[in-house]
Amino acid sequence: MPSAPLGDFYKKHRKKGQKKYNISMPRKEDIIVAKSAGFCPGVKHAVDQVVALAGSRKKPIYTLGPLIHNKQVTAMLEMRDIKTIEKPEEATDKRGILIIRAHGITPDLQRQIEACEISVFDATCPLVKHAQNIIAKFAVQDYHTVIVGDKEHAEVIGLTGYAQGRCTVISSLAEAQALPHFEKVNVVSQTTQQESVFFEIAEEIKKHANMCQISNTICQPTKDRQKETMEQAKNADLVIVVGGKHSANTARLAELCRGLCKHVQHVETEDELDEKLVVDAKRIFITAGASTPGWVIDSVVFRVKTLRDRANRKIVYR
Repeated sequence: MPSAPLGDFYKKHRKKGQKKYNISMPRKEDIIVAKSAGFCPGVKHAVDQVVALAGSRKKPIYTLGPLIHNKQVTAMLEMRDIKTIEKPEEATDKRGILIIRAHGITPDLQRQIEACEISVFDATCPLVKHAQNIIAKFAVQDYHTVIVGDKEHAEVIGLTGYAQGRCTVISSLAEAQALPHFEKVNVVSQTTQQESVFFEIAEEIKKHANMCQISNTICQPTKDRQKETMEQAKNADLVIVVGGKHSANTARLAELCRGLCKHVQHVETEDELDEKLVVDAKRIFITAGASTPGWVIDSVVFRVKTLRDRANRKIVYR
């Protein structure tokens, strides 16, 4: 059961008759729910802290951009009068609190926020901060930064701000092959990047520099999630990936599964499940992105169980 303050909210969002499955319980089954599915520690800490702030203060609370990339969580925060804004100046009530999202921001944006004279709570994931610090460390040593990641992603935009204007963002081997030659280059990764892709690109970048620093900033929860996914997906008839369609790490997880399993469904909620695929599959693997809350995963599992019960199949949890 999730810890307070989200525990009560989880209970409220489960459908009548739906239980919270203990996914760590070792049994034999034809449905595997990933141990690594759902909130990573950084996301859970950010959401818990913001919900706790909302419960303990009467002041207005703003998040600078969505706290995490999940529509259900954003809706939950709005129910608690936590407003999402796009610019610091949109926080009109200066008695309020401005939340820096889990993805982090640029130093320039940090200075803009400080000029607004509003209280700030920094919910940046510690592992994203680690990547920011590595970029800053090598930038002052005149290293050009190459970030392997999604150019438009909030985390990557924040990371570029620490490179002192010497930064290139790429996402493919072809882009790496087209890079110019560097005297000194520091290669880092978006924290939720696929590790095999990062290393393939980093090896290519080595050919383009006199000095090449490889900084593997992919976070451990992402590595664990990808490792479990690869182990389980290749033996499944159907993989269900639960999470926001606009969540980069969830979409990347679904793409990884498509290379390992014939049938892969990326769903945001249980309503998107393909009933025929769910019933026909002999073995199902269910996983979820780092920004997917537990109650959404539970709803999907509950729906899968309900559909398969009609076909007299069993459900199992690792």
